[in-house]
Amino acid sequence: MSSKRIPKPGIETVAALIGTAFSVMLLVLTAMYAGPFWRDEAATFNLAHMPSLRDIWHNLRFESCPLLWPLLVRGCGVLGLIDSDMGIRILGLGVGLFFLTSLWLCQRWFGGRAPTLSIALLGGLPALIFVVGANRAYGLAGCLLVLSFGTIWRVLESPSQSRILSAGFICLLFVQCIYYGVIFLGAMLAAGALIAIRRKRWKVAWAMAGIGLVAGASFFIYLPVMHQGSEFLSFWSSPFFEAATLWTGLGNALATWSSANPDAPYGSQIWIWIGLSLAGAIVAVIMQRPPVRQTPNAEVASTDRQRSDLALFCVTSVVLGTIGYTGFLLKVQYFMQPWHYVEILVLWAVSLDGILTASWPALRPWGLVRIGFLLGMMILNAGPAWAEAHTRRSNLDLVAAFLSQNASARDLIVVQDVWEGVTFNRYYRGQAQWLSVPPIDSRDVYRIDLVMAEMNQPDAMSPVLNAINNTLTTGHDVWLVGSIPIERSKDAPPGPTPLPPPPSEMPTRWWGGAYTYWWNQQVAAFLLDHAEQGKTETIATPGLVSHFEDVSVVRITGYKPGTE
Repeated sequence: MSSKRIPKPGIETVAALIGTAFSVMLLVLTAMYAGPFWRDEAATFNLAHMPSLRDIWHNLRFESCPLLWPLLVRGCGVLGLIDSDMGIRILGLGVGLFFLTSLWLCQRWFGGRAPTLSIALLGGLPALIFVVGANRAYGLAGCLLVLSFGTIWRVLESPSQSRILSAGFICLLFVQCIYYGVIFLGAMLAAGALIAIRRKRWKVAWAMAGIGLVAGASFFIYLPVMHQGSEFLSFWSSPFFEAATLWTGLGNALATWSSANPDAPYGSQIWIWIGLSLAGAIVAVIMQRPPVRQTPNAEVASTDRQRSDLALFCVTSVVLGTIGYTGFLLKVQYFMQPWHYVEILVLWAVSLDGILTASWPALRPWGLVRIGFLLGMMILNAGPAWAEAHTRRSNLDLVAAFLSQNASARDLIVVQDVWEGVTFNRYYRGQAQWLSVPPIDSRDVYRIDLVMAEMNQPDAMSPVLNAINNTLTTGHDVWLVGSIPIERSKDAPPGPTPLPPPPSEMPTRWWGGAYTYWWNQQVAAFLLDHAEQGKTETIATPGLVSHFEDVSVVRITGYKPGTE
């Protein structure tokens, strides 16, 4: 569809600009109020700022993304642009603005007026607000997915050497951003090849294959990293995973709640997405039917064919991408989090825009319906999106500052989760010794290998228990940082850590989180037997805190002989 047929700006463009301005306001507020890093962001920052590129490569197996985002963060740090938490927040704001810009660019490339549906579906989604500006690769991956989608269509629309090279370059960056990006890129390129074959434009089909070949070849450098990382898959996998887990995770990603209030009702978002996706698929199929009467106007006929091809390209990309990514999730069986759905939701949104907006650019009646839908979604998301934009990512910076002032040099701090220890290590400046559960030497990245080694040690908690005993018997305090209550559990009795069964006797995947719980139960049992008093400290927090890292502090004082 040539650019000269793009409709002139009108009321729908104004409505989309208002929706975009609302999203920009949310992103700016997020950058202002997100505050400190939480554990995932801290680990990524530490990886990016390791002493050498060799160190980054050696530790990449402990990260969930390829090199592009860590190198971008490192490059900005070398330039002195992100020496602080706020510097990263500003970088995240830039990514968010880039994402909104990519939606407008993609819609223009499709020949539409404005990305009305994309802004309606994504612009105020709390999960996207949480993810897109974070110090993680998911936000940039969403930008590159949209641009890859649009540039592939530009090649199909009017192939030229410059368009093929630009599409290839953006697709190359996309697969360097997230590992499973190859699934979505493969789906988009397969859809593009289908359109090229339909049009009998074989050179374009070969161009699609060439782009995929180059992007795929660049991905091979990560095979050793992925092979090493596969050893940790059982640690991250959920022992409770089933097919319905994917549906529950999708509901969480689309829920109208903020990360500070995960117990709020789901809302109707998921059904809106499902209904709109079904409508888009039906429209795309109907558009493939040949017209009953052949129009004598060659220009109108060409436009109809373009719209039909665009609809087929969009729906094929969504179907193949959804099937491929669902297979991937069924294979890895993760604990599903909202960020696991960001890219597939972005693909759905831009595809629906291509089918239902670019294909019908006229204002009446579909344009009025799209404007009404945009306003309705803005109203539906306004409350939770506003809350998400004002939510701190962690309170561990405040906890670390409190302990830096109140814990004496001979006190002991016990952080109940080794991953939260990554965040605590970033902000703690006190003199008291601190240990994590389990106690490991590395505090920079997620050293899963060290944790798994501790899982094979029946006395893994001995250093922590001995340190607690020494601290209490000398009259000093123990500060417990975390969210696991100090209570006895019949399900996890105190004593040696249970060893994982051999693979031949393992009915299901063992879960590393169970070991963390058992280890903390050993700490709890020891404190109940030997500590005289425990008091939860009150630490003032300005505003809401994300449930992903909202911890408390318990001060343990006094020593008494054990009951054993």
